[in-house]
Amino acid sequence: MEKLFEISGLNIYLQIGVTVISIAGHLIFTKRKRRKDMVIEIIAIYTICLSGWFALVSGVVGHLFYADQVAGSIGWPVNSGFQMELGFAAAGIGLIGFLGFWKRSFWLPYIIARSIFLFGAGITHVVHIVQHGNLSPSNTGIVLYWDFIFPVVLIAIYVLYKRSKKARSQFRIEK
Repeated sequence: MEKLFEISGLNIYLQIGVTVISIAGHLIFTKRKRRKDMVIEIIAIYTICLSGWFALVSGVVGHLFYADQVAGSIGWPVNSGFQMELGFAAAGIGLIGFLGFWKRSFWLPYIIARSIFLFGAGITHVVHIVQHGNLSPSNTGIVLYWDFIFPVVLIAIYVLYKRSKKARSQFRIEK
């Protein structure tokens, strides 16, 4: 298991792969007539809720059970209480996103919390690169890019979902 932590961004690659496969599988095996708003909702469901699941699992497993390995891969000190705090924060934020499978009203709070968390992490990584020359694998590369790109993806998907939902409700009224 420890060898898995040597693959920087593994949780990100897994999240992308599982999300794409889940969306594709749902669309392939859905027999209903496809509408644009339905496709957008399916993309939103899996992107938001699976990212919550991955935040929950990677936060708990990585920052609680393998805290020293994760800290080392980021280039941060080991045996630090911040890993436990980070693990619980990631678990809480992730749980809100995962529960979005059943409660759409959880989506926006999750997106706000996760986006602030990721942007903050990204800024922290950049500061550590510039000020300390920290070029550790989990402080750079896909991890750093993800911190800035994924919040934009979450926000864009949510906006598209809300617009398609609004357009559909207006279409029903005008009928």
